[in-house]
Amino acid sequence: MPTIEHMKDTVAAYTTAHSAGDVDGVAALFSEDAVVADPVDQPAHEGRDAVRAFFAGTHDMLDAMDLHATGPVRAVGNWAAVPLEAITTMGDLRMVVEIIDVFTFDDDGLISDMKAYWTAADIRPYEG
Repeated sequence: MPTIEHMKDTVAAYTTAHSAGDVDGVAALFSEDAVVADPVDQPAHEGRDAVRAFFAGTHDMLDAMDLHATGPVRAVGNWAAVPLEAITTMGDLRMVVEIIDVFTFDDDGLISDMKAYWTAADIRPYEG
């Protein structure tokens, strides 16, 4: 079972890789049979290759993304949950998406499941 510190470090690596546009770095955090539902009410992406393709598609639509935690990572057992904010840039349009991600980790410390909780109601213009 992964340690709390490992799960927190992995969540930090996840946000850092997304913010850098490092899709391969994001995908490497997931197990070969990982399942990602982002947002949670949409069809899941199953397997590391599908997860990578999903995140690559997201980054291909954007000029930039800054993904960062807005609160502490809460970790217990093999789960971690974290509130996140994604500031996305597409041309002159900048938007903020408020998200809560819940991660499940396997015994090797890789993410085996991720559910992202957000809807269109959680998107607003960036006023930074």
